[in-house]
Amino acid sequence: MTPSRAMAAEALLSGHDWQKREANEEARALLEAAVADDPGDSVAWADLGLTYWLEVRHLAWGGGRREMAQVIEAVERAVALGGTASAHRLLAEMRLLSPFPEMRSPVDALANARAAVTIAPDEADNLAVLAHVLALTGRGADAMHHIERAMRLDPTPPDWYRQVAGLSYLVSQEPARAAEAFGPLHGAGTFAGTRWWPGWLLASSLAQAGRIDEAAAIIHAAEGRRPERSISAVAQSLDGWSDRDSRERFLDGLRLAGLPD
Repeated sequence: MTPSRAMAAEALLSGHDWQKREANEEARALLEAAVADDPGDSVAWADLGLTYWLEVRHLAWGGGRREMAQVIEAVERAVALGGTASAHRLLAEMRLLSPFPEMRSPVDALANARAAVTIAPDEADNLAVLAHVLALTGRGADAMHHIERAMRLDPTPPDWYRQVAGLSYLVSQEPARAAEAFGPLHGAGTFAGTRWWPGWLLASSLAQAGRIDEAAAIIHAAEGRRPERSISAVAQSLDGWSDRDSRERFLDGLRLAGLPD
């Protein structure tokens, strides 16, 4: 029964739909039964960790440090059992983007992202996560190489690839290219979701490229739609951006666009 439970759970998780918490909870119950039956199932452990990670990532679901600790425990067990590329990739993402600073580790994130690419070098998600780690730790040129390769492998990339691409260009001090990457993400969903930054990133990119009026319009559109209303509030939301220089350039772009300190 374990394989069927795991397959049913994977089907529930495949959409990553933040609006369907009940699907995440159903998947977790299936996976808890699967690992109870087969404690050596590394894929089931990784997927179980993913259910807790989604709980943490989506603010409306209320996940906190307890769930974050369960994420790390489950995914580290998956890796120790000879985890797949997806387990390493998930651990990299968690160690990069945990909302709790004491649970972040850029070094661990980079090591696991590289491990995922070593295991499956032609899997676009692995390359995109590695690029994300590289961008947020200040290695813009390397990040550009990997995200551009990921986007060649996936001709219809998800939106988060575009965010990583824009980040890579912004860190590499190519704000015009960054604005081009972030542009398709701008619209009704720009400031929606959880820990989703494209509105701020687009505004900063435009400002750094000299397009101040367009950047200011985006900042104005965010009023009343985002809880962050100042530079300091935006800075607090930037989980995982550990490279101080590129982070400060980003915030300076928002200042140019009119966001108050």
